[in-house]
Amino acid sequence: MRISTNLGYAVGIVGVVLACAVGPAVAADAPAAGSAYPAVTTPAPSRPVVVSSPPRTGSDGCGPGMTATFVTSPAPKPVLKSAPTTNAKRGSEPGVTTLPDGRTIRRSCVLAPPAPMLGPVIAPEHVVGGPALARPGVVTDLPTSVPEPPIMPHVSYVVADLQTGEIIAAKQAHALLYPASTLKTLTALVALPALDPKRVIIADPADVNAEGTRVGMVAGNKYTIDDLFNGLIMVSGNDTAYAIARAYGGRDRIIADMNAAAGQLGAWDTHAVDPSGLDADGQYTSAYDLALIGRAVMQLPDFRRHAVLLQAQFPGAVDATGKTTGPFAIANHNPIIDSYPGTIGIKSGYTTLARNTFIGAATRDDRTLIVAVMGSVERQAPSVEALLNWGFSYAAQARPIGRLVEPGTAAQPPEWRGATVTALPSSALPLPPSEADEPPTSGLSVALAAPTGHDGNAMLDWWQTASDPARWTLAGGAGGILVAFLLLAVALSRRRGRQPGAHQR
Repeated sequence: MRISTNLGYAVGIVGVVLACAVGPAVAADAPAAGSAYPAVTTPAPSRPVVVSSPPRTGSDGCGPGMTATFVTSPAPKPVLKSAPTTNAKRGSEPGVTTLPDGRTIRRSCVLAPPAPMLGPVIAPEHVVGGPALARPGVVTDLPTSVPEPPIMPHVSYVVADLQTGEIIAAKQAHALLYPASTLKTLTALVALPALDPKRVIIADPADVNAEGTRVGMVAGNKYTIDDLFNGLIMVSGNDTAYAIARAYGGRDRIIADMNAAAGQLGAWDTHAVDPSGLDADGQYTSAYDLALIGRAVMQLPDFRRHAVLLQAQFPGAVDATGKTTGPFAIANHNPIIDSYPGTIGIKSGYTTLARNTFIGAATRDDRTLIVAVMGSVERQAPSVEALLNWGFSYAAQARPIGRLVEPGTAAQPPEWRGATVTALPSSALPLPPSEADEPPTSGLSVALAAPTGHDGNAMLDWWQTASDPARWTLAGGAGGILVAFLLLAVALSRRRGRQPGAHQR
C-alpha cells in the first residue's frame, strides 16, 4: 500500500519536472544573437521573405514533413545601429533576432520542400538546353556589376526570354518533380487546337466528382468547350480537365498525345499520367520542361485569351433535385495576374506532393520573360515577382547560360532510354489535410483550425502555428503538469480510502 502511494507521488513529481524541462529544451533552438543564421539573410525586402535554414544536424524542432526556416521582416522605421539583440523589448516574440538595421529574423516551421525524384544522370553534353544546366545550385553568367538572383524558396526554377528562348538564370533546371496543375498547360497545348470552342458537351458524373479543385460542373448539364477551358486555365478545375479529356477522345488518348507533344518540344523530363496534374505515380516534369511547355502554349492565341482573363461567367445548372443555380463568376487563380504589371499568363498549381508550382510570363517594354518554378513552400507571388524584377533589371546584361530549344530540335538524351524514375520517400512525408489541386484560402479564426478554401499562405500559417516549437512547448508543459496533478490526486484518493481496518476486495 505504502509502495503504491509513494510510487504515485514519485510519478507526479517526475511529471512536474518533465513538464518544466520540456519548454526550455525546445525553445532554445532559436538562433542566438550573433549566430551564423542572420548572416545568410538577404537585404531588407518590401515584405517578409521566407529563407530556408542552412543544413542542420539532428532534430530542428519541427514536425514530420516540416522544416525550420527564418522569416526576415523589414525594419518598421529607421533605427540607430546597435548590436543584434534577441527577444527584443516591448513585447517582441521569443526567439526573434533584431539586426543592426532594424530588420527582424524569426525562426519558424513551414512545409518542407519536396525532394527531387531519382532519374537517370544525364551527361552535361547531353543535357537539353545546354551543359551549364547540369550544374548544381543557382546557375548564372553575370558581369561583376550584376547581383545574383534573389534567394528563392523553390527547389528549382528557370528564367528565360520568351521570344529568344535564352535562359538567364536557373536552379536545378532538370530536377524531376511532381507538376501539379502546371501540367494543364500541356493538356491545353494538345486539346485547344483540336476542339471546337463552340462544341457543347454534357457533363458526366465522373467529371463532376473529380478529386481536388472543381469549377462547379453539374452532371447532365451542357457546357461549351470554351466554358471548359475557362475553368481549366483560370480556376484549374479538375472537373473541366476530365471533361476536356473525354471530349478529346478519352484520357488514354489525350495522355498519349500529351507525352508525344512533350517529346516533340524536347521536354524529355516530362511524363504525363493524369490530364489534371493531380499527383500520380510515374508523373513528373522539370522547371526546364515547364518553361518549354509554357513557351509553346503561349503561341496559341486562344490560350493567351483565357490566361489573361481576371474574371469570367460560368454557366448555371439544374441539379438532380431540380434546384437551379444561375451563372456565376469565376476568378483567375494566377497569383500575379492582377498584382504584377504586364502579366500575360500562365498557370499556377498546387498538390500535396508537388507543393506550389508555377509558370508565369510578363512583358515590360519590348521584353517578355517566362519563369517556371517548382517545389515552392509558399504561394508564388512575392518570390516570383522578385525574380521577374531581377530579370527585367538585368536581362540585357546577363549572358545566357542555356536555351529553351525549338520544337523538334532536341533528341532524347541516351541516358533516358530504358531508365526509370523513383519518387523519394521524403517527397511523401505527412502533409496538411488537403489533396486539393490549389492551396486553401481562408485565414485562421482559431489557432490550429483546419485550413479551407484556396490560399497557400493560410495553409502555411496554419502549419507554422501547429508546428511552432514554442506552442508545442507550452502545450507539452501544461499537459505534463495536468497529468502530474491527476496522478497525485489518484494517489491521495487511494490513501484516504484505505483506512486501518477497512475491508479490501
